[in-house]
Amino acid sequence: MGLLPEEEQQLMPSTTFRYNEKTCQYERERITFKSVLWYCLGLVVTAACLLVAILFLHDWLINTEREVALRKENKALVQHHASLTQQLAELQPLLASLEHRDKVLHEKFFGTPPSLPTQDVDRASKENLLIADGDAFRDQVASLSKASDELMARAQSRNHRFGRKLEFNDKTVDVLRAMPTAAPVEGWQPDRLISGFGMRVNPFHKGLYEHLGVDIAMPRGTPVKATAAGKVTQLKRSDLEAGYGNYIEIDHGNGITTRYAHLDEISVRYGAKVAKGDVVGTVGSSGGSVAPHIHYEILRDGKNVDPIFYMVEGLSAAEHHLLTIKSHQQNQSLD
Repeated sequence: MGLLPEEEQQLMPSTTFRYNEKTCQYERERITFKSVLWYCLGLVVTAACLLVAILFLHDWLINTEREVALRKENKALVQHHASLTQQLAELQPLLASLEHRDKVLHEKFFGTPPSLPTQDVDRASKENLLIADGDAFRDQVASLSKASDELMARAQSRNHRFGRKLEFNDKTVDVLRAMPTAAPVEGWQPDRLISGFGMRVNPFHKGLYEHLGVDIAMPRGTPVKATAAGKVTQLKRSDLEAGYGNYIEIDHGNGITTRYAHLDEISVRYGAKVAKGDVVGTVGSSGGSVAPHIHYEILRDGKNVDPIFYMVEGLSAAEHHLLTIKSHQQNQSLD
């Protein structure tokens, strides 16, 4: 039994026909390479769009621990960046003012501008800050903010005290210029300091006694220079192998006097006025001395003080620190 026409049409696969105007007939549309190419390209583009959408939804809905930490870090950065920037901006004028005042003080005190220290970048701390998790980052930001507040408060307090206490006038400048801040000899290093101020071992009887100055070992004949401007108020030459031997004292005013002992030669006369850096004698080993050196003392209002606290000119911070350490070592003096 044959199929009816309608049933036969239902079993036939769907076929596309297109009207041909030239032949005035409906012709079956044939599959071409171009149509297949466009079809495949459409599938690829559709699949790519679906893949991108799936990946985007996956990244947006599912977060790893590192992504959560990074989001917390970014949130903390946004919250604290503005406040930290404002605090740092407020600190800059204070620091600039302090640096300017320090420069003025240094130039008036030493006659030379201060040396600028090199700023070391703590790269390790920055790297730790960048890779820290959210909680650790907030802790470090809080610590930095606290340190910034403390620095600002300290700077404001010291700046106020600095401006209120230190007032410069002609008398103040004269006092600063008269301070014995230089060393009594040139071309010496901190390791030339043999003995400092305080209790030391006497080179003769080996007992402890109060050493009233510092001993700087230098070759015989080395020029000894005035550490500040003043007037020679004591001058003594002695052949005795005891005491200070050949020595002079210079009064710098304001109750400050310097003493230069165990000299070989004395180049000034009693009552002479000397300027800072003038040669007043040469290194020797006169009096109770066991080796050529200069015994240098500073007296303030008639009382001996540690010269190390005044001998700062021409020395870096590291050199003066080394000098201080050596001066505090209890050893045997040279006189």
